[in-house]
Amino acid sequence: MKVIFVASGNKHVGTVSAFVKSQYLSLEREGLEMMLFPVRGKGWKAYAKATWQLQRLIRKERPAIVHAHYSMCGLVASAGTLFSSTKVVVSILGSFPRQTFKRRWVRFFIRHVWDATIVKSQRTSNQLGIPLPVIPNGVNLEQFTLIEQQQAREICGFDNDHKYIIWCSHPTRTEKHFNWAKEAVQRLDDDKAVLYPVYDKSHDEVVKYMCAADLLLLTSVMEGSPNVIKEAMACNCPIVSTDVGDVQWITEGVDGTYVVPIGDIPALTEGIRKALAWGKRTNGRDRILQYGLTTTEIAKKIISVYDSL
Repeated sequence: MKVIFVASGNKHVGTVSAFVKSQYLSLEREGLEMMLFPVRGKGWKAYAKATWQLQRLIRKERPAIVHAHYSMCGLVASAGTLFSSTKVVVSILGSFPRQTFKRRWVRFFIRHVWDATIVKSQRTSNQLGIPLPVIPNGVNLEQFTLIEQQQAREICGFDNDHKYIIWCSHPTRTEKHFNWAKEAVQRLDDDKAVLYPVYDKSHDEVVKYMCAADLLLLTSVMEGSPNVIKEAMACNCPIVSTDVGDVQWITEGVDGTYVVPIGDIPALTEGIRKALAWGKRTNGRDRILQYGLTTTEIAKKIISVYDSL
């Protein structure tokens, strides 16, 4: 089966997000013939150009499936497959907490245009009001391996006199609310607690920070199934997170993880305090295996969607 992956190519000059590439490679390992089509640029002109380029590629390659990631790339895939027998699968990666124009048009496309739609959490399916297959992104456990914490701290330059709270995103991304993270850590009134943003790093580097850190902090206001949470779990890193996407479900019963209401700074501070007092590694990696959230298991679930078409 030949599949073209369509995804935003704006992250690092024409490359796609690491989790999209990871899923692409996992499907390739399962024997699918994979092609990658990054959508470069922003705005309607960029999407119109991408549509024309995708139409040419489809006429040449004749894939069975075009799998788009994010709803806007789903529009490109829909227009690009006009007048062809290629099926369109769209992965919705975010969530829709409010009734907006975007939620209305996404719901329309799910019902009337796209051949199959995948969401990353049950919460997103509920928000859209449509029963949809829930297939979170998987974690490559061969890449997110366990490194002894002291060794990882030496690699990352972390000393043993401080407690390191990593926050994995670019601080300028407003929807991630780094300001909440800063305020929550300041309220600890603990000179030993260090908030350490991790961004523009490869997966191999992120592994080391997750194994070195005392906890991972997520302060987003909207997520589908945040990859950073599953990656931290794979490294047995304690977690404090806002209640977004499937975080509540995936971390339930994992000691050393705390989920708090969105925007509740005192609750974030208290969660951080509890996680630092926990002072041990978690059993998050066991939970990843228990729920079948490895890239291999997730690839098989995606292939079953392709096969159904």
